[in-house]
Amino acid sequence: MEKWQPKSLLDYGCGKGAILLNLTQRYPNTKCVGYDPAVPEFNKLLGQKFECVFSNDVLEHIEPNFIVDVLTHINVTATKYIWLRIDTLPARKSLPDGRNAHLILESDNWWHNMIEQSIEGEIVYSKLDKKGKFDVAITK
Repeated sequence: MEKWQPKSLLDYGCGKGAILLNLTQRYPNTKCVGYDPAVPEFNKLLGQKFECVFSNDVLEHIEPNFIVDVLTHINVTATKYIWLRIDTLPARKSLPDGRNAHLILESDNWWHNMIEQSIEGEIVYSKLDKKGKFDVAITK
């Protein structure tokens, strides 16, 4: 936020909006909006565009056959910047059908390639931390 200073930001996969509320309070000059198709309060986006789209621990929960569509949607929604944090390790929780809650368990290299194929722009930062979190910053 400090480096890019976007005028508008979309929290893609905001859940109940905890991070969104924090960002709204910390950055009152940035229009912060949340989107999460599973939460009625945040399930409408209506073709809006945002200078920055970020997604925190969301993409690994997407059904594998929809990941390209979701990354493409993030791409067309962002006008300048994208920040993604993706967990590459199994979740502690399982779904009712027994699958791990992280439906896509892939390496940082796999994610890097998927992002390059689906999102226009330049990856200006990528790092896998010791806890399996893969951070990616993209400028368009």
